[in-house]
Amino acid sequence: MINFYKKTSKDKELKKINSYAIGCWINVINPTEAELEDISKKYDLDLEILLEGIDQNELPRIEKSENSIYIYVKATSKHTFNLSTLLIIINDNFIMTISKDEISTIQLAISSKINISTSHKLASLIQILYGINNEMEKKVISIVKNVQIKKNATTKLKESDIESLLNAEDFLNNLASTYSYTTVLYSKIIKNIKFQTKERKLLQDLIIESEEGLNICRTSLKTISNIRNYYSITISTKLNKAIRLLTVFTVLMSIPAAIGALYGMNVPLPSEDSANSFYVIVLIVLALIGSFGFYIKKLGWF
Repeated sequence: MINFYKKTSKDKELKKINSYAIGCWINVINPTEAELEDISKKYDLDLEILLEGIDQNELPRIEKSENSIYIYVKATSKHTFNLSTLLIIINDNFIMTISKDEISTIQLAISSKINISTSHKLASLIQILYGINNEMEKKVISIVKNVQIKKNATTKLKESDIESLLNAEDFLNNLASTYSYTTVLYSKIIKNIKFQTKERKLLQDLIIESEEGLNICRTSLKTISNIRNYYSITISTKLNKAIRLLTVFTVLMSIPAAIGALYGMNVPLPSEDSANSFYVIVLIVLALIGSFGFYIKKLGWF
């Protein structure tokens, strides 16, 4: 899907236009290889770089050609819990974004919740990068809040809660890696693109925010690791108690079973003609069970 948008400094809102115009924003979502080939020829762009723009495993980085700057970033997807690759292309005549998934920040820009002026490409780039950072920060805060709730209810965790924490851990690991690469990317953007002083300052602020986001991710990952370890220890302890209980129960039941088996044999036995022999045997069994139970209690098993 390819859409065209335009907004000058005089316009209040971003407008969708029917076709390409100089100074517009071209937004490409989930393109086919044929569409990318057509875009490459029509706008004089590197096809191989465009194809990498829809590769979900691509890392944040910057590429330059004679007439365009290609910036790969990771951004939160609108419909999934994953980070998607977003390729931002800055050209003398347009700004272009390419992604396989719908990106939350791009949708906010289309709805004018993020101020994009297509006639000011570098300013628009900063706004998109700020929007991406804000959306990732929202994800992190949501995950951290969930982790804290799980932390405060560690003894009541269910299997579904542990699965949720493992998914959060996987996402935070990806996010931490993204923050690391993004910090390096912002530094390279500052070196490779001539920004005004104000825009350069905003990018430097983004570097600081990325480092803070990385620290939050690491702290949350450590918390999840502690919760998982505590849960594992708790489960292991419960399992050991259950095994000990079953072992003791088996031994206790084996005492009357053994004595009963002896007196069930078809051979002469002591006191077999006595009317009180049954009660004597029961007392002996209870005494043995009591002695064994006292010994187990003294060992501290229960």
